Amino acid sequence: LTGIQLLIARTLNSAWRNLAVANVSIIILGCAAALFAGHQQKGSRKPAKPVAALPSAPAAPFHAAEKLSYSGQWLSLKDVIGAQLGANDDRAFNGHPAWHFQAQLQTKNPLRYVLQVDDHFDSYSAHSDLAGEQFEMHLNEGAKNENHILRLTPSQAALPPGTVQVQVLHGTRDALGFLYYLRTVNWQQTAEVRSPVFDGRKVYDVRVTVVTPRSDLTIAAGKFTATGLNVRAFINGKELADTKITLWIAQDAAHTPVLIDLTLPFGSGRIELTQANPGR
Repeated sequence: LTGIQLLIARTLNSAWRNLAVANVSIIILGCAAALFAGHQQKGSRKPAKPVAALPSAPAAPFHAAEKLSYSGQWLSLKDVIGAQLGANDDRAFNGHPAWHFQAQLQTKNPLRYVLQVDDHFDSYSAHSDLAGEQFEMHLNEGAKNENHILRLTPSQAALPPGTVQVQVLHGTRDALGFLYYLRTVNWQQTAEVRSPVFDGRKVYDVRVTVVTPRSDLTIAAGKFTATGLNVRAFINGKELADTKITLWIAQDAAHTPVLIDLTLPFGSGRIELTQANPGR
């Protein structure tokens, strides 16, 4: 979810770049533990410790070809981050019916003068419960250009060339698929959900609780009645305490994510829906 500032000094440059990458994940993927800076290691990964998983998701409230656009601000800089979410036709992937979710992130001027980000993420998530099948990160951040194709599997499997296996517990969701999963939950009848979530680097125990059952919001895309959700991430039982995220999901038929408020060690930001195309 995010990007934020660069500087002249090399140390500050590195610190801000790490923040930018983390923010990209948080904003776009709605996950408190997105840490995309650093290179992915090739080969299999050890499975994470068991955490509470959720039962199969109900029918998806979103439709194929849905497109959502967002504008983000950071500190006092308004409209310096652009983000788009897309749900593509559900079709078979690796032998399973799956959704293909996509997310894009760009920085805008004046932020773009100091931090150029044009990142793209793909999630192939099982149609039944939105468990992760494959997560892809295509990172274009100034001089850095990386592509990572990560296949999520509970056991060893033959993979196409260029694909890295990530061995996870059955039911683990990737961060983008998890955002869409949260839209399938009936938050008027559910107080908390938990799920193992892979952010492209690590698997977290993510816990989402209702903090505001109902609130009327006015944002760029219009007026909405929404539910406020507190998103918390844990690893090895320890919470990422310096990251605070509130995700607002509209109480409309599509359960549209309309607003994200976040506070990070380097400052605070806000991203809101600007346009929604419901698809078909």
